[in-house]
Amino acid sequence: MSSKISKVGIIGAGNVGANVANDLVLLGKCVTVVLFDRTLSKAEGQAWDIEDTIPLLKDMEIIPSNQYEDLADSDIIVVTVGVQQKEGQSRLDILSDNAEIMRSTIKELDRVAPNSIVLIVSNPVDILTRIAIANSTRAENLIFGSGTVLDTARLRYQLGKRLNVSKQDVHVYVIGEHGDSEFVVWSSAFIGGILLAEFPIPQGATLEQIQQEYAELTRKRGYNISERKGNTSYGISIVVCQLVDTILRDEKQIFPVSVRADSNYGVGSEVVLGLPCIISSQGIERQLVLPRNPHEQRLLEESATKLNEAYNSLDN
Repeated sequence: MSSKISKVGIIGAGNVGANVANDLVLLGKCVTVVLFDRTLSKAEGQAWDIEDTIPLLKDMEIIPSNQYEDLADSDIIVVTVGVQQKEGQSRLDILSDNAEIMRSTIKELDRVAPNSIVLIVSNPVDILTRIAIANSTRAENLIFGSGTVLDTARLRYQLGKRLNVSKQDVHVYVIGEHGDSEFVVWSSAFIGGILLAEFPIPQGATLEQIQQEYAELTRKRGYNISERKGNTSYGISIVVCQLVDTILRDEKQIFPVSVRADSNYGVGSEVVLGLPCIISSQGIERQLVLPRNPHEQRLLEESATKLNEAYNSLDN
């Protein structure tokens, strides 16, 4: 795909959807953005506000719409629509409300844009991605969720600050559910090519203390932000922009996105959770199998079990 002819659709003009649209325009990631919302006036208000910045930036077009047909020929469609978490709720608490929204949305997208790559951002992202895959007629490599990309970015940045190194030199993944059962794969963590277990730890701390502290910080970061400002939007919108850019430029970068687990992970072939994949113009080009120690394998199995139970509860 070429960014010279690129078109990105966004479903939902709420906090996340509007921020994604704004960042795509601000960073000049594509040529056309279609901001879709069932309430046209809401899409218009957000789009027009963003449009006013275009004369000061790179020339682009942002189109407000409440017609799915306007999403036709999109390279990528970002789904942000759904009920938002309230204070005290987990991402799984809003599952039943968002499951039917996802089913109806993916049906419409199959109708108007069957060849577009669909990026699910709505929460709980892993289960909603599984619902999208199960209800779509498009190739499975064309549907994935934002997974634990944001969690991994949070961890790399904060850990880099603690170790006094650039975040670009921190190589570690958060995988599993984008939620309470996510975990850090510490056994394969590297700092600038050096195993974290062998890297000099700041005086007054131990490796175990750092691992415990930063795993907990990462897991609670979204909740802590929402408690203070009511939602999270800036971080996830940049995650989406990075994934969009990677797809449009066919960069083949590796991100831990929501996909059906490879059989080598030993958690079954149906569960969807955050795992490292090569992202390209084909969507999911290839899933990678991250080495795990026995403890990490148990955590992965526990996360998969939790997600399976939540998904299966929809039948009831």
